Amino acid sequence: MCAIFGIIGKSDTGLLKKMSKCQLYRGPDDQAFFTNKKSKVSFGMNRLAVIDKKKGNQPMFSHDGRHLLIFNGAIYNFLELKKYLEKKINFKTNSDTEVLVNSFNFWGKKCFNYFDGMWAAAIYDFKNNTTFLSRDYVGQKPLFFNHNKNILIFSSQINGIFQVKKDFEFSKKNTLEYFKFNHYPAPLTGYKNLFQLSPGEILEFKNKKVYKQIYWNIGNGGDYNLFFKKNYLNSIRKLFFNIIKKFSIADEKVGLCLSSGLDSQLIRVHLEKLFKKIKSFTVGFNEKTYDESRFIKSSLKNKNYKKILSKRDYKIIFNTVKKKIYFPFGDASLIPTYKVFNLVKKETNVTITGDGGDELFFGYLAFKGFYILEIIKLIFPTFFLNIFRFFFGNLKISDKYLDNKKKISYFFKYIDKKNYEALLLWISNFDSFEEKNYYKSNTLNNSKNVNSINKLYHKCSDKMKFSQIFFYKFYLPSILMKADFSSMLNSVESRAPYLSKDLMNYSLDLPVKRNFSLFKQRSLMKKIFKKEFKEINEKKKHGFAFNKREILKNKNFIYKNIKKNLMINSEYFDEKYNFYLNGNMNYEQYLWNEIMLNISRQNLGK
Repeated sequence: MCAIFGIIGKSDTGLLKKMSKCQLYRGPDDQAFFTNKKSKVSFGMNRLAVIDKKKGNQPMFSHDGRHLLIFNGAIYNFLELKKYLEKKINFKTNSDTEVLVNSFNFWGKKCFNYFDGMWAAAIYDFKNNTTFLSRDYVGQKPLFFNHNKNILIFSSQINGIFQVKKDFEFSKKNTLEYFKFNHYPAPLTGYKNLFQLSPGEILEFKNKKVYKQIYWNIGNGGDYNLFFKKNYLNSIRKLFFNIIKKFSIADEKVGLCLSSGLDSQLIRVHLEKLFKKIKSFTVGFNEKTYDESRFIKSSLKNKNYKKILSKRDYKIIFNTVKKKIYFPFGDASLIPTYKVFNLVKKETNVTITGDGGDELFFGYLAFKGFYILEIIKLIFPTFFLNIFRFFFGNLKISDKYLDNKKKISYFFKYIDKKNYEALLLWISNFDSFEEKNYYKSNTLNNSKNVNSINKLYHKCSDKMKFSQIFFYKFYLPSILMKADFSSMLNSVESRAPYLSKDLMNYSLDLPVKRNFSLFKQRSLMKKIFKKEFKEINEKKKHGFAFNKREILKNKNFIYKNIKKNLMINSEYFDEKYNFYLNGNMNYEQYLWNEIMLNISRQNLGK
């Protein structure tokens, strides 16, 4: 894990040092810079050493000196690629860094199709005076950039770019996209002329111009026929076990972020097959509504480190992490997640998580709701849809965590609309009516993301397959931002086996009827891992969630950090906040997103 940053078009070590200092916690083990006055190239990195700690330092040259690499992440299949390249190249280290730079040297841009892992990478080609930026296929590792005339600036964190250039204008229009999706979907950032590299994208900077291409797009799937074989269940079991083995490669033993959910517990069972002892890490809560730590099943091979958080802890942790929020995201579980990685850091530098399992195996309740909605709209005429909306669209919502009434209400409130709008509402509860009131105009109709969702919805003949791709593309990114933020603040590498490219491709290629069941949660998962589930204590999963109300009910904090920085329609905010204080939970996510947005702007001096 690292922070990477650079300037193409200027040779300036002083600026690199500034970019390094503001994100030092991402890589505290080593800092290094490379500048070349002739080529006007400035590369820098902060390293968190996980694989080949002694020799894997960056920036790293290819074997022939043609290419220079800095990268943040991990390539899990690097040993397989190295075995092939060893026939042609004499390797000097045992690092995945050397494999990556020489893979690019050998295959060019095609190499990114061969990687299974997470990365944000920058490569300079001295022969052709060309810079390449690449981001992994899901977008686990962030990468921001700005291209202004002759200069390209890039950084793992957005505040790194602000060390070089500060005069970015905030975009009010794009803010609405943020509220709709609980994050800024790539390539947006909230600032004009400042972008994220999109997942599965390559940027090429040559002759002062930028060229971009997509090398992988979710929904393309892979060339697999596994699911049509008689023994496909056993084949997937073996695949998953091999993935866990690859994801466990490090210079020290990996830990496990463990909840009561099936995803992390399944990983636990497989890790216990590989190692004599494993270390797992859990947070719980004094509030029983949120606490699932008591349901976690351990074994003699598993030493579990657990921390129970009080309401006072919420505020202490939030006051700690808010100082480092430079890019907003809506996943409020950052508070317990940060604490989990804080526990991990005391024992190891690398851990495994269960992120991505819900998308892979249709684990969200929203999938069932979406399926039912599709059936209802096929069967019943408009008259009955209006009746459903009247009775179910305005259910009284309680203050309990993930009240199912709330979710049901979301779906039926807009039952006469396009079905994908129900999924958007599920994510953020920021609907078309709220959009108009927020800006006093209907501006989101021009949203590229909403338009792309609309096209994807009508393109997919299987609407459940659409819903799976939807959650991968528009919900998962917020979770991954939280995971990167929380882990990097603690200088910990976080790995997600369910986001292995092979496993994702299998899942996306699989006919929905084999992967989704209305009556049995994660039916395929339970078929595949029937033996392993005997060792798993299945309980309703909350994840590392917490009671946001403890932060939001603090009027002094809210008005100090939000109200004075509102750009538009302060009456709207006052109304929603008063509703919330009086027990209306519909606006909790909106308020949280406002907090994150305004804190990030303050931290950037905007």
